[in-house]
Order: sequence, then structure tokens, then C-alpha cells
Amino acid sequence: MIIGYVIGEASPQEALMLAEKPVRVGRYVVLEYDGIKVLGLITYVSRGSPLLDITLNDIKIVQKMKDLDTSIPQFVKAVIKLLYDMRSKSIPDLPPGPGTPVRLAEEEELLEIFSEGDIVIGSLIGVNIPVKIKVNSLSRHLAILAATGSGKSNTVAVLSQAIASIGGSVVVFDYHGEYYGSDIKPLNNIDPKLNPLYLTPKEFATLLDIRSNAHIQYRFLRQAFTTYVNEIRERMKDGNVNYAELNNSFVSDIEKKVDEIAADEKQRSQKDAADEVKNKIEEFADKYGDIVDLTVSDIVSRLRPSSVNVVDISRMDEESMDAVVSHYLRRILDSRKEYKHRKTGLGFPVVTVIEEAHVFISKNDDTLTKYYVSKISREGRKFGVSMVIVSQRPKGLDDTILSQMTNKIILRMVEPTDKKYVLEASDNLTEDLVEQLSSLGVGEAIVIGNLVKLPAFIKISKFAGNLGGSDPDILGEWNKFMKSINVDSEFG
Repeated sequence: MIIGYVIGEASPQEALMLAEKPVRVGRYVVLEYDGIKVLGLITYVSRGSPLLDITLNDIKIVQKMKDLDTSIPQFVKAVIKLLYDMRSKSIPDLPPGPGTPVRLAEEEELLEIFSEGDIVIGSLIGVNIPVKIKVNSLSRHLAILAATGSGKSNTVAVLSQAIASIGGSVVVFDYHGEYYGSDIKPLNNIDPKLNPLYLTPKEFATLLDIRSNAHIQYRFLRQAFTTYVNEIRERMKDGNVNYAELNNSFVSDIEKKVDEIAADEKQRSQKDAADEVKNKIEEFADKYGDIVDLTVSDIVSRLRPSSVNVVDISRMDEESMDAVVSHYLRRILDSRKEYKHRKTGLGFPVVTVIEEAHVFISKNDDTLTKYYVSKISREGRKFGVSMVIVSQRPKGLDDTILSQMTNKIILRMVEPTDKKYVLEASDNLTEDLVEQLSSLGVGEAIVIGNLVKLPAFIKISKFAGNLGGSDPDILGEWNKFMKSINVDSEFG
């Protein structure tokens, strides 16, 4: 079905079409010329009239024309991004000539291109063609970006459940409590606890806020902490541990080790450093006491394959969130390295998902999580650890990390600075595609990167279940509360 013809000058990358009637942005079209068959994407549509152009300044002329029993001549023009030569399976290298017919792509043609994947996450906008993505391409990481209320949580739920359905393991750090206890299947809820026995001395020192140049303090802490951990592990092997007392005595046990080491020191400055370490240990207990638990198993042993593993961090303050997320990411990466090198450790690849990523990987602030996200974005591909960052504030993200997210699912985005930031951080996103982000509906997205063969305008599938992130029914809660008051007053 021909919908228009090429007019004006064209390039191998772009052509202008004069259309017979309005056509929607995001529709795929086919142009056949010079022995090639090119798939194109409509990226911009305009509508006007040769009689009512911008030079017209008299509204009475418009009113008179509208009163006449004749229709005002109009035209529709559309910009076509030329994507793919379907015969040579390559990028087009010839421009279409003026008058080249343009038709809508047929279902079979689109299926051939967008069915090359492993899991379905949605369908092409305007046509009932499922879009599959290549799961192996997640090794190059993914950013899911959108304005508030555009469908990020639904996208995460659909993607995570689909990955789990083919045997994959997903770990979602649940910032708002949307997925913990949801209808995602199979779901593995994980209590966010931090076991110091699995911390490295450097990790523990960072949580204690012992600075890198505080060499004496770090020496005290490293020796005390290492001695303590080794002793506890030996006692565990012998079955000689009172688990009920383990958490209660943690601070005092570490402090005793510090005192034992400091007892051999002669200089006053050494004693002062030891006292400062003990102060920091007590501050650590005050700050992280709610999440520290020496009786819980390592996060690696709590992950399940073929599941969506959800860590509910919604009830924590941001410092505790940072401590848990960074530690879990470190353990997952280290354990996958161990498996690759020695065949011990975590035996299956993991896709990690960080909600509200701008909190953890801000371009302005350094966090513990930011270090390990950066490390995974550089090294994770080799060890089977993929990173998915989810954010409603792209301009707040670290630009280096965002640029390493080769794949992007971008839902509706209105803020100009956000759109500009995403464009500058993306090698495979073009300005004409970015311009369409404001016109997307809820749940509609542009998918780019190795996940798909070509850029795709899609409608993300609707998650068939309940999530905890929907907007509250404020009016309903008010009415319910007032009814309860009336009942209480009536029955006195």
C-alpha cells in the first residue's frame, strides 16, 4: 500500500516524503529503487496548507475560506530515516530519487527483522508485530530512562520476568518496594542484611569512614578485623559459636582486638589512632545497626537461578542502601570471577537492576555503589554480570557510566536537558529519534543498541500482575478514613 512519494533531495540516510494522508511517527516503510529494498522509519511528520502558510496575517481570510463549502487544500510531509537494505543486509549507500514510491512495511518483512531475539518485551507501535530482544546483548548493559509515570516499573517487571522464564537470574535493588512481594514469578525475596564476615578489610574501613591517608588507623582496623573474622570462621567450623550473642558482641569483640594490638604500641599517637578506630566502630554500629547481621548467609548463596531476586531496600536511609547495594554488587562480581577462574563460586550469570540509579551513580557525588557499577560496566561482560540502570533523571547520572550502557530503552521524556544529556552519552541515538521522546505515550519506548537489529518504536507489554508502585488513591483513603471516624463516633 503506497502512502506517498519522495520529494526534494535525499541522502543515503534520509528522505522527505509527501504523504497522501497523515501517518504516525514510528511507522516503518519500504522504498524500492535502483535494485535495492530499503526499510525506513518515519521520524517526523508535519502538516500544512499552501494557501494558509505562515505568511498569512489576516484571520478574516481564514474565516472566509472556512465558511466556503470547499475543503482547504492540505499537505502532509514526513521525514524518513533510511535504516537497512533488506536485500544486501546492510546500511543503504544510495539515496532514493524524487518520485520513489513509499509503502508501509508488511508484517512478514517486519517479523523477519524484529523476531531475531530470545524474549518478547512488546510490539511495534501501530502494528501487532512482537519485538524480541537478544538477551546475550545485555552483556553490554542497559539503561532504562524515562520521565515519572511513563512506565519504567512495568518495563523492569516485564523484562525481569521474561529473563527468568528462560532460566536467567535477575537481581533487582528495589528502591520503592514495588517488586518485593509483587506478582512477578518466580520471585525470590531477599532481606537486605549486611554480614561483616563477608566484607573485605578495605570495604569495612570505607564503611567506617577511615580515609585512605589514615594509614595508622587502617593498620589497626585491618589487623583487628582480619583476626576477628578468622577466629569466628574457625569457631563456626568447630560448631563453637553462640549465634544469639554474635551480633550483640560484635562491636565489643572488634574493640578488644584493637586494644590488644594497641597495647604493644609505645607512642601516644598510636594510642590516639586506636581510640579513633574504636570511635568509628561504634559510629558504624549506630549507623548500620539495623542491617548488620552476622548470622545471615552470603548474598551469593541466597541468589536463585531462573528467578527474579528482589532486594527490598525501600525502608533504609540512603547510606544504608549504598552499603548494601555496593557490597552485594562486589560479592556477585567477585564470585563470578571465582567461578570463571576456579569453577567455584556463583555458577550462573546474573543481570543486576538498580532502580533510581541517579541516587547511587550521581555525576556529582561519589558513592560506594558508583565504584562497583563502574567496575561492572567495564569488567562484567567477561564474567557474566550485566548491569541495568533505571532512572527518571538521566542528567543526574554519571556520564561515563551512562555511555557504557550500550543498550537503551527510552520511554517518554520531556525535559530538554535530559534529552540532550542522553543524546550526548549515546553513540547509537540520533537527534531525530530524541526529538520524538516527548510524543511517546505511557508504556511506549524507543529501543536502541544490540538488543535489536534496528531502532524500534515499541509498546512495552503490560505486566500481568500487581506491582507496589502505582499512584495512591488519595481520595479513596480520605473517604475510608472519614468513614472509620464516623463509625467510631457512632458506636462511641
